[in-house]
Amino acid sequence: MFKRYTLLIGSMLLLTAAAVKADTLDLNLNNDSVQFLYISPFTSDAGLGGANLEVGMVYTETDDYLGIIGLDIKGEAGSGSPGLIAGVGVRGYGVGTNRADIGALAIGGLLQYSPPSLSRLGIVGQVYYSPEILTFMDGEHLQSVEFRVEYKVLTQAVVYVGYRNIDADLDNGGSIDIDDGGHLGLRFMF
Repeated sequence: MFKRYTLLIGSMLLLTAAAVKADTLDLNLNNDSVQFLYISPFTSDAGLGGANLEVGMVYTETDDYLGIIGLDIKGEAGSGSPGLIAGVGVRGYGVGTNRADIGALAIGGLLQYSPPSLSRLGIVGQVYYSPEILTFMDGEHLQSVEFRVEYKVLTQAVVYVGYRNIDADLDNGGSIDIDDGGHLGLRFMF
């Protein structure tokens, strides 16, 4: 039942976000899962970075759903580190699987590095973690780890190869892997 609500809410948020000014649409997939992510800036400060709102969904071949809504702030890590961008954020997760339904509020961070001599190339890593106090329903903890190497093929298009692991510990002592594996992705900027 929670899976249907997660799908419905995620779809509504994606449609609502698309009606507003679009900025970035990210799609990545492998044989077992697909992720859609819409990212929209709502503040920007030239030189300091800005804040982004993200809404998305992961769907797996085992009919598991994960809805994402998040807010992050990122910018240059410092003048002594050209090409290094750091960010912090918060994400809400809604998970519906055959074994459990989980709600979680996670905090996390992001590091992105683009060598100045190879500005089209980027290496990105991000981690989000939800402790027991911020994990609800059938969950006890939730964590998401992502890593990717990306290349800007056009000014408005990026291709990448990455790895993602999203898993959760359950109240009953077990754990579930919501998504675990490599993927190929495309990101379009509008």
